[in-house]
Amino acid sequence: MSKTMRTVIFHGPRDVRLEELPIPAPGPGEVVVKLGAALTCGTDFKAYRRGHRVLLGDYPSPFGHELAGVATALGAGVTGVREGDRVVVANSAPMDDCFWCRNGQNHLCPRLKLHNGAYAEYDLVPAHIVRGNLHALAPSVPFETGALAEPLACAIHAVEVLSPRPGERALVIGAGPMSLLLIQALRATDVSVGVLGRSKDHLRTASEAGAEAIFSALDGGIPEAVRAWAEHRGPDHVFEAVGRPETCLQAAALVRDGGKVCLFGGCGPETLIPFDVHRLHYRQISLHGVFHHNPRHFRAAVRLLSEGKVRTDLLIHGEIKIENVPAFFAENADQSIPKAVVRP
Repeated sequence: MSKTMRTVIFHGPRDVRLEELPIPAPGPGEVVVKLGAALTCGTDFKAYRRGHRVLLGDYPSPFGHELAGVATALGAGVTGVREGDRVVVANSAPMDDCFWCRNGQNHLCPRLKLHNGAYAEYDLVPAHIVRGNLHALAPSVPFETGALAEPLACAIHAVEVLSPRPGERALVIGAGPMSLLLIQALRATDVSVGVLGRSKDHLRTASEAGAEAIFSALDGGIPEAVRAWAEHRGPDHVFEAVGRPETCLQAAALVRDGGKVCLFGGCGPETLIPFDVHRLHYRQISLHGVFHHNPRHFRAAVRLLSEGKVRTDLLIHGEIKIENVPAFFAENADQSIPKAVVRP
């Protein structure tokens, strides 16, 4: 049996390499997971283009963060997991007893270190994730479906923060893969969803995912059309899922008086946006930054996926092998594409 594995390592923007490394051995509390499936991710493409210290820490770094597989080796003291168990691996968990970890906000922990290593034949899961955010995957659920838990957990977190009520209207700006997950997380709360995007194909898919109204950014009269859909006062909630200053401004302009805006897409460091503060103040607009997830969001995501309540067929298209990951990122770096399955 081979003692080495193939793994993809991030060395810097637009520089990821396939490397051969020893198969890891688990230390106390750790678990080694053999990859069943990983998924490519828009955040990984963002990191590929410009780097991402929050996601990847210091470079060179293992790459990829959405995966499911089989536990093949357990470190001393591991309980609740057995060799041969099918599992979904989260990419974070409470690390210590700091203020944020104690208060259910481990994603804001000053010591947060996000876990990467999905694009590899084996993944060494750290002890804090084994202890707090490693989940069983039923035999009936495909590995690639389980791997969707991480991005779905982010969408569930965003919906939780804005807390829409049944019957309210929410607009999602952007029609990429994360927007499709936002749509389905919103629909699970019985909210009417509209989507504003550019690609006709993406907007069509958004409609299949549950959006009741779609708006093309290429058409004129967008503010009027959105307000007409939202009972002539504007959406109760707007989720910006693009990560560009102009769409953040658009979100604040479209939301109704007294409404809430979720800045979900994530702009680059030191991005400054000239919001109309007069409108924010006098029209009582709430802006919420939402980042990542915590174990309760991840558990909810695994449950929804296991119950078949997410249209995974709309999100995952195509399959690549680990050795083709560097070329795949190079060829698709500047596009918005569906998720692809990565297998050994």
